[in-house]
Amino acid sequence: MEPVGHEGLGRLLDLGENLRTPHIVFRKEDLTEATDLESGGSIVVGKPFDLPPKPLGLDSEKEPYLHLSENIAVLDNASSLKPQKIVEIASKIRKEAGYARLVYAPAVEPSEMPILAYLGVDIFDDLSVELRSSTGWLLEDGHWVKNQSNDDLTSINGEELKRWLSKIRSSISNGRLREFVERTSLHNPRVSQILHYSTKVLVEKGAKIHTPIRANALSLQNPSVIDFQERLSRFTPPVENMVLLVLPCSARKPYFKSSSHKRFFNAIREVDNYLSLHIVSVTSPLGLVPRELEFCYPAAHYDIAVTGVWSPTEVEMIRRQLSRIEPETHYSQAIVHAGSSSEIMTSLLKERGLDTIDTKAERPSSFEGLEVLQNVARMSLNGTKPVNSKQRAKGEAIGLANFQYSNSDFLTTSEISGRMPYKLRCGDLAAISPVVGGFGLTLNGGKAYASNGGATIKAENFKLVGDLFAVGVKGYEGDWQIGDQVVIEQNSEITAVGIAKMNPEEMVSMKRGIAVEVRHHA
Repeated sequence: MEPVGHEGLGRLLDLGENLRTPHIVFRKEDLTEATDLESGGSIVVGKPFDLPPKPLGLDSEKEPYLHLSENIAVLDNASSLKPQKIVEIASKIRKEAGYARLVYAPAVEPSEMPILAYLGVDIFDDLSVELRSSTGWLLEDGHWVKNQSNDDLTSINGEELKRWLSKIRSSISNGRLREFVERTSLHNPRVSQILHYSTKVLVEKGAKIHTPIRANALSLQNPSVIDFQERLSRFTPPVENMVLLVLPCSARKPYFKSSSHKRFFNAIREVDNYLSLHIVSVTSPLGLVPRELEFCYPAAHYDIAVTGVWSPTEVEMIRRQLSRIEPETHYSQAIVHAGSSSEIMTSLLKERGLDTIDTKAERPSSFEGLEVLQNVARMSLNGTKPVNSKQRAKGEAIGLANFQYSNSDFLTTSEISGRMPYKLRCGDLAAISPVVGGFGLTLNGGKAYASNGGATIKAENFKLVGDLFAVGVKGYEGDWQIGDQVVIEQNSEITAVGIAKMNPEEMVSMKRGIAVEVRHHA
């Protein structure tokens, strides 16, 4: 059993014999009924596994939620539990089942399989499909339609169910399961409720994968979006009393690479003391993206249709973002040059008591718009305290490091050099990395991180020449999510830095699969 992919709380497991999870078992072929109260029967997933017997009187509304055998954990009644209870159970699945057991949810409707796979279920069956087939319903893309023909629905629906599970597996493999779940929730109130209530646990425990987000209204609750927004409260502008410059986002990510933002920069750098301007872009679904965070996921990894119309929900989201960065305490004034977003941003900034100028440019990157921006910037910066490049770089490093790490002193007390976006460095400890999405740690940075209480994996004592596999993990210190930077310790020495591909408990439980994708090693 080898983990080959993660998304949310779900796993793509290679089970051998060309089998992968999420897997479907069929009642007539793969399920054996219990012969007595001492047995739970068996399930065939490549080979037979005993199912746990269900104790009489067990209340599935209370912990423990799962029935356990040696290799299988059963989540009963998943289709009848309340959405909040499903999410509560999902948050405790691995604590109860561990990582070496397969989690099986019997008699689940096909439309609920994507969300349950997203929350950690590995195995489903065809019991619901068999029942529906016997009453004349046809399965089409996870939904039921009344069939008017005399076809063999059991066989047809069985094949469609296989295709449906194949789509779920493919979605996990491609990092698109969240998107798949959002599509199934659009016309399914129950799935929509489960998805809504799952946001908090997915932010806290879900895998962090850098897959582009093809955004829509549901993306406001995407765990990666929520995580980005919450981390923004740890960010501070490079220097106090700067002038905030609010710009529109761009189709190209990161924004500074776009032709419009290049024109903005060329215009403002002709203004004296332009280093006192701090650029923040306004966008949905993220809200506010400071220039220093444009490499950070998902700021550089989303795509959304631009209509120029902001919904009340989006406006409220930006209001919350402003409360996190508290612009009135960090900036002397603000310039809003954001096209169709300018009126909303100006109103929200004035609401917080910050002196704000709206350039009122309908086409911000046009020649006329750039001329207006230049003139307003020159007027706003007149008399402001000069900021030099060294001050600016130090502040940029602190802001980015605070966003990435809860305690960033181990990086920012070093010698800061370079400038955003590409050349900013923290001594020999870290440098900007588009792959990492912020500061990528060097080996020396990994040593500093470990000594500062950072996530550390204890590995067996062998020559590490590539990635670290789970079989070589013997313990860990600290906590992390899949996708975070971690360090590897061997024989009391830090020997590598990389990206976690498994959760802490999963690394020590599994015997196969990549535990850490190594970026630097001794």
